[in-house]
Amino acid sequence: MKTIKKLLAALACTFGAFCLAGGTADAQVSIFCYHEIEKPNDPFAIPQKELEQQIKDLKSQGYRFVSLAEYESYMKGELDLPEKSVLLTFDDGYASVYTQVFPLLQKYQVPAMIALVTSWTEGEGKPRDVGALLTWNQVREMEASGLVSVASHSHVMHKQQAIDPQGDRNAVAGYHLYFQNLTKVDGTTESRYETDEEYRTRVQQDLQKSQSVFKERLGHPVHAMVWPYGIFSGEAQKAAQAAGMEVAFNLGDRANNTPDTSSLMNSNRALLARTTPQKEFQQDLAGYQLPVRLAQVDIDALYDEDPAAFRANIQGVIEHLGNNRINLVALQAFADPDGDGNVDKVYFHNNVVPVAADVFNTVANAIETAGIRVVAWLPGLSYTTLAAADGSNIVQADGEAGWYQRLSPFDAANEAKLVELYRDLGRYTVAQGVLFQDDLYLNDFEDVSPAAKGTDAAAKTRRLTDLSLALGAAFRESRPDGLLLRDIYDAVVLNPASEAWFAQNYADCLKHYDYVVVMAYPYMDHEKDPLDFLQRVAKAVEEAGGTDKTIVKIQSYDWEKEQWLGQQTFSEQMKTLKAAGVRNLGYYPNTFCAWEK
Repeated sequence: MKTIKKLLAALACTFGAFCLAGGTADAQVSIFCYHEIEKPNDPFAIPQKELEQQIKDLKSQGYRFVSLAEYESYMKGELDLPEKSVLLTFDDGYASVYTQVFPLLQKYQVPAMIALVTSWTEGEGKPRDVGALLTWNQVREMEASGLVSVASHSHVMHKQQAIDPQGDRNAVAGYHLYFQNLTKVDGTTESRYETDEEYRTRVQQDLQKSQSVFKERLGHPVHAMVWPYGIFSGEAQKAAQAAGMEVAFNLGDRANNTPDTSSLMNSNRALLARTTPQKEFQQDLAGYQLPVRLAQVDIDALYDEDPAAFRANIQGVIEHLGNNRINLVALQAFADPDGDGNVDKVYFHNNVVPVAADVFNTVANAIETAGIRVVAWLPGLSYTTLAAADGSNIVQADGEAGWYQRLSPFDAANEAKLVELYRDLGRYTVAQGVLFQDDLYLNDFEDVSPAAKGTDAAAKTRRLTDLSLALGAAFRESRPDGLLLRDIYDAVVLNPASEAWFAQNYADCLKHYDYVVVMAYPYMDHEKDPLDFLQRVAKAVEEAGGTDKTIVKIQSYDWEKEQWLGQQTFSEQMKTLKAAGVRNLGYYPNTFCAWEK
């Protein structure tokens, strides 16, 4: 059974623990998401006695239960709240909220919010596995008590549909749909993605319909939106605001630390389940903060034209990721079969670069279904198909050129194309962030193209950062809460003066990205003592204050010898980094071998 310690552990804002903090250091509002109550065999159904114990324990620990209106006022800076505050929310509109939860709210005078799928409450389209639902009379009674606020959980968007040509399904509120054999006006059929206008109109009409039902049944619209499955987009946010929503809730793992309107539209909640594995429970009791465990996965190594073989490969890599306790995957979004890092094609639908196979979502969707977050691993500049025939728009060197052929970051036309590519990445994939590949560098002989105009190392560094942030902003137009990560070279961490050789600055990167990924590859760097090298990297990370925001990534393959590192060698490196205080670890390339148990 969950205890107060389990709940308090959820207050910690870590990669694996969800919370929402608001305002100053003197205040914090934690938001919990519940579903059904007292439903056997439902992992998300909390027994009534457990819920009551949670309420009693939180009260005894000095937590104040706040209403939706109080939370909104606090986040707008209009109301002060105690340091320890909690908002309870209940999704889907189950009848058990009236029969099991409402009596507890009355008994302990605790406010809460319920989110209704209005079509379900109207008796339309309820899935077979959904239990008994609230009646409008029950909703009106609870609202009239002053203890229960009502939110929209959409009208008919609490479902999943195809989002790619393979038929992979995900939340319809957050993604463009893929239409198979759609009948056109002339009677012929076509298969295609939903257009921006179709997606925008569909979401707008759904939220408007939901509001019209609330007006009819409750006499007023609601002003809170709870996204089905916690998934939304930038366009969906705009549609919610246009429909009169002033606050929106998702399921997330990052805190909103400053009360403002933008935080209101992206409010994170902790999803509570019935049970927790004993090991995880003990970690929570000890206040354990889950670190990042990153694996980079090559679609090149997984893709097969035979759908059955492709799915089998995906399942194999998921099993491997689970064995290694990976919680973040950087999934290759570009095709690079020869391994030179120069991109001819990509693995997702877009309007800029040719598509090798539209399969990114197939892999990402499967990995995310297994409970692992996925970001798209994508180059910033090395797109050969966008290079001009005369080479006028690529990085030019007055001396030794770098190992990637890259577009000049100083060329405005290049930036416009790349921004559109990253915008399409946000539109058409389920990626929850971006890992910028290590091609965002310029050596000390580059860039001398006309567009660069003889800029110095510091200007090069700023330009590469500004470009990546522009690409990240384009991606975040659709994925406002998307993570931004960037690969940098270990030399930049070990010796800040090497900025002049790479146009990368570790301290600056720590300011601009959610995570900085340091490529600590001792065999590629010809280090005589790999473990000593990793210890020096760890020390440099700590001295720079980068422990929490840095992922130290090691190699699992020796490219020069063309062989995989042995399990013992790999494990020694991981243990060395952990012992040296490195918090977040990663590796590349991914294999089907279980390196860690």
